[in-house]
Amino acid sequence: MNKLVFGLVLAIGGTTSVLCITAARHEDTIRPNTKVGPVDVGGMTPEEASRTLRIWWEGEKLNKLTLKMPNGKTKLPPMKPGELGLTLDDVASVKSLPLQSFLGDAKAVVTKSDFTPEQHAPIFKSTGESLDAVAKVVRQSVGPNRPASVHWVKGAVVRHPEVAGVALDTNALPARVAAAVMGDHTVEIPLTEGAKHIPDAELSKIKEVVSEFSTRFSARNRPRSSNIRLAASKIDGVVLMPGETFSFNSVVGRRTLRAGFKLAGVYKNGQHDTGIGGGICQVSTTLFNSALFANLAIQRRSNHSLPVPYVPLGRDATVDYGNLDLEFKNTYQSPIALSALYVPGRLTFRVLGTKQPGVSVKVIQTGHRSWAAGTERVFDSSLPSGRTRVVKPGSTGHSVTTYRCVYENGKLVRRERIGFSRYGGDPTIIAVGTGAAPIPSQKPATIAPPTTPAPGNDQAPTTPESEPIDAGFGMS
Repeated sequence: MNKLVFGLVLAIGGTTSVLCITAARHEDTIRPNTKVGPVDVGGMTPEEASRTLRIWWEGEKLNKLTLKMPNGKTKLPPMKPGELGLTLDDVASVKSLPLQSFLGDAKAVVTKSDFTPEQHAPIFKSTGESLDAVAKVVRQSVGPNRPASVHWVKGAVVRHPEVAGVALDTNALPARVAAAVMGDHTVEIPLTEGAKHIPDAELSKIKEVVSEFSTRFSARNRPRSSNIRLAASKIDGVVLMPGETFSFNSVVGRRTLRAGFKLAGVYKNGQHDTGIGGGICQVSTTLFNSALFANLAIQRRSNHSLPVPYVPLGRDATVDYGNLDLEFKNTYQSPIALSALYVPGRLTFRVLGTKQPGVSVKVIQTGHRSWAAGTERVFDSSLPSGRTRVVKPGSTGHSVTTYRCVYENGKLVRRERIGFSRYGGDPTIIAVGTGAAPIPSQKPATIAPPTTPAPGNDQAPTTPESEPIDAGFGMS
């Protein structure tokens, strides 16, 4: 009896030892009937399951997803999940799966337990790459926002608030892409309303005329008038937030025939010439003076090579795309707007905003100098030698320094040098003849008729002498 009991103890102990050793060597596996997405990983170790999921993803990530906008009308080019910033996180996908230990498996076999099928969604993560390309496609499809604008209409400020555009919602995109990968492979692009550059509350602070300035021109010069009108229309309504800088060339753009500008008179290298966009310097000059009187900070300004007839010396502002620009900065604590009014023969610019109480501005010119531009002689073979002719009348050169004086409640608080302007003037062009002198006309000799003696007069007839012929050539 004792031997039997002892044998049973040894047998049980040995079996237990074997089971313990086997259990120690056994790696837990995922419970049977477990799937991650379409992949069955039941009975696999976590490492095996991760490897199997990676193999599945290598094929799945090549499938392009259909992209559609919320309106259902705009078509976007299809993209792969990786292009949309998404990839599989195989480790995280496996980590949360239910595992079955060796003893649990043994118990299940002994008790013949049934394993209920379990379905788990794969877990995705960001690729870490930029979504700028996707955002650009979305922007191009929905179009830009409509900027705010402010105009002066019939004596009143008229505001048009900004219509904010929409942008890609990068926070919501990953979930949409993941759902598309596991579903019908269609992604509805998530959008979010973009922030307004000029909030409505700030726009409402533009409520009055801060300054205005007008210049006149000949409406009969239609090409020049057309250029003035076109350039002014591009500026009309522009709003500047505090600290922002206005650039004439950036707003008006390149002056080309395609853009609608015409050939008209210009100043070029100190001479009168013709060029595309002739006349827009009157637009920049008018705007410059309005900015001066609004007490805005002038950052770039150049004078013409010759004086202009529509403003005093030192008060003009020439522009040349890619070379000379007019720039000024909004130094107010609130937004300002630029309003242009074109009528045939007159252009007016107004700076709209909120006036600074008690502040006034005067613009003065000092140190005016003038000089004759001299003469230039050119030889002309079509003129007789010694003759001269004025080909082009000259003009006087000038220089002047411009200052802006700012007053608060009538007291001068700042005297600011705006710039030194020098106008070269035009020399008088005189043509000097180098051609041959003209041949003077010759008078024919006069011959008196013969004298017939009177009857009864026996005097011999006389022959009259001929008048001498002038054979010389004189200077006329």
